[in-house]
Amino acid sequence: MNRIDRIAIIGVGLLGASLGLACKRFTSVTEIVGYDQNKDHLKEALEIGAIDGIIDNLENNSLLGEVDLVVLATPISVIPDILNKIQKQVRPGTIITDVGSTKGWLMEKINNQLRSDITYIPGHPMTGSEVSGPGGADAYLFENAVYVLTPLEPTPEDRQQALVELLEEIGAKLLFMSPAEHDRIVAAVSHLPHVMACTLVEAVGQAARDDDHVFSLAAGGFKDTTRIAAGSPRMWTDICLSNSEEILEMIRTFKGELAEFERVLAANKGEELFNRFKQTQALRQEIPEKKRGLIASTYELVVTIPDQPKAIGKVTSLLGEAGINISDIELLQVRESGGTLRLAFADGEALKLAEDLLREAGYKLKVK
Repeated sequence: MNRIDRIAIIGVGLLGASLGLACKRFTSVTEIVGYDQNKDHLKEALEIGAIDGIIDNLENNSLLGEVDLVVLATPISVIPDILNKIQKQVRPGTIITDVGSTKGWLMEKINNQLRSDITYIPGHPMTGSEVSGPGGADAYLFENAVYVLTPLEPTPEDRQQALVELLEEIGAKLLFMSPAEHDRIVAAVSHLPHVMACTLVEAVGQAARDDDHVFSLAAGGFKDTTRIAAGSPRMWTDICLSNSEEILEMIRTFKGELAEFERVLAANKGEELFNRFKQTQALRQEIPEKKRGLIASTYELVVTIPDQPKAIGKVTSLLGEAGINISDIELLQVRESGGTLRLAFADGEALKLAEDLLREAGYKLKVK
């Protein structure tokens, strides 16, 4: 297979619709059809141009027999059943991939049900948002995002390369690993943080029951820290159940670290406490600033700029002269009347300064 021309996306929520938009904008894909149980999602995906046509059912649909690639962008728990339905209809040589957040459980479930003449290549784009549905779709969601593939054995090289080239065209940075390694890593960098965010909201919620002022003061850092707790309950239930062993291991590790912190604080050991904070600060600084990960950057804004020469330079110069450092910049959309520019900052203070300065200068913007 030299290239992928036609795609079917099963599940046109945030990731599915974003993938559709990205493929339409950055690749030579000729047609994208979509399916979703949520008819409103289907309608919206069609309206925003993420798909060209609708698959009305998965039981018997000729459109599935015409595509080169099927993307499963649904909750993990329903993928085995969907795969069982669609693989009866796709033609030999079709590539099937998914965007699921866990891999081991899924591979165990589907390992013995795959047709021998189709190629299943598990995938996981390490990007996302707490916003769900096609309304939050973004053609640039995969730009500079690590995209993990965990190919099964054997995987035909030409089909794997066709998928790799498509993903690279939408800006993804490909990384290959085993399902076990993938699940261990995401349990640490994605699943545990989500559990912690939810638990933190619950803990502070208990304090809020005793004092009405608690949540009214819970802004800034608290909202940033717990933002991911707003994610889809259905999706996160599936993730936790399908990767429970690795998540439980990380919870035990975190409990050990928290218990050690409690010991140091209870003993009033200031120097030891300082050293722990110092060590944590150093570890935190090792995280790459310019790569998109599983948890989207918090300190971002999107500013509308006019269609004029040096429009981008005026924005960056305005911030630079004020001593505000931009950690990442991206032109999102270009229209005849102007465009939109995404700016990312290292911390909330820089974001707030930039927001105030740009608003004062008359720019229309939105803080993400």
